[in-house]
Amino acid sequence: MGYGAFMSATNNRSAAIKTFVTDVSCMYENGGDGSHLEYFDNLLIGAGSRYPDSGRIYIEAKNSGSCFFESAQFKLKVTDNSNGAIIGTVSFVDSSANWTVASNTNPDVLNVNIDNSGNQATISVTVAAS
Repeated sequence: MGYGAFMSATNNRSAAIKTFVTDVSCMYENGGDGSHLEYFDNLLIGAGSRYPDSGRIYIEAKNSGSCFFESAQFKLKVTDNSNGAIIGTVSFVDSSANWTVASNTNPDVLNVNIDNSGNQATISVTVAAS
């Protein structure tokens, strides 16, 4: 079992977006340890909408076996649903029970808030209005 986070994504744009999860390493998925990172893959979020509508989706890093000495990581790519244009990509890393943003290709539009102060972190990704 690793350090988990409750994650949400908000689209403040006037057009729909899609999110894609890529470059996943040392993360539970598909319900493993209750983690559902895959819910954010190929996800359509309507204009002015949030996913999930209320609450957050649980994701968890693997910190055992071959991942014991590795950091958990994944990328969240955000695209414009109408034309597929990439809005930006955020790279997340969990190391020693501390989620951080390793890189953000468009920080003016992709706003990320991470709170590691609780038993589980919270990660909020907001796509700013255009």
